[in-house]
Amino acid sequence: MKTNRGSGGKMTDPSITVDQEALLIDALSSMHPDAKRNSLRRMISHGRVRVDGERAEHPRQRVAPGSTVTVLSREDGDRPTTPKPGIPEPRVLYSDSEVIVVDKPQGLLSVATDRGEADTMFDRVAKWAWENGRTRAILVHRLDRETSGCLILARSPETRDMLQSQFKRRSVERVYHAVVHGRPDEDSGTETARIQETRDMRVRLVDEGRRAGREAITHWEIEEHGSTHSLIRIKIDTGRRAQIRLHMAALGCPVAGDTRHGWGKASVNRLCLHASALSFDHPNGERMTIESDIPRALRAELKR
Repeated sequence: MKTNRGSGGKMTDPSITVDQEALLIDALSSMHPDAKRNSLRRMISHGRVRVDGERAEHPRQRVAPGSTVTVLSREDGDRPTTPKPGIPEPRVLYSDSEVIVVDKPQGLLSVATDRGEADTMFDRVAKWAWENGRTRAILVHRLDRETSGCLILARSPETRDMLQSQFKRRSVERVYHAVVHGRPDEDSGTETARIQETRDMRVRLVDEGRRAGREAITHWEIEEHGSTHSLIRIKIDTGRRAQIRLHMAALGCPVAGDTRHGWGKASVNRLCLHASALSFDHPNGERMTIESDIPRALRAELKR
């Protein structure tokens, strides 16, 4: 079997060309030799696998010689044939024929993992988009499970690509609000410590002077303060995993409710981090800013 790669540096969906008849599950296994069979079956059931451009239906489907098997990203899988019943509707902050911006609740995954969670932000928006416009919903970026706030999805792959290119160019302005322990020594500043992901999928800050990891830039300023906590307005230039939590902890003011990088649970029983605004260039050329109100739980933690 021959693995196909993009040319000219352009990212493409991974694919493989079968040189002799094979079962689909075996072709997928040759593409992902470390994946469990159940994970490969979920790729198929979630509509992520194509054979010569047609959606694959069964792991034991026979693939003819010369056929190409392609695996789409999780975000590009088909809308389920039967929308998942019982999942709540998303809180839509803005929608039109190109984009959907929703208010993600804390504690909800942006998209399912290999465990195949039945209720995610993507599932809710995909169902809503089909019922309100007969279009797909494709994730453009993600928020950590514990973080709430603005999340943007596209209604087409072309719009997704256009928006993701803005994230790569750092022209999307991402504003967060966090309630942190204590108060920084200065009223504002910029944290630039690099972030490295370890082999066990954890993240950590890189010691100053080392070039390991990836660049991370976090601008912050104090917006309010209480007796023991501060409300910080944060703008990130980069979107590394746990970036804000790591940088606030390094500042000596960890995010309230951060059980991994901070001081444990908050009294409001959530991570006090909220994506409060997104500014981006719409496909129609207009610069747009969509905002989400700071949750009452964060205000309560600030005032306690």
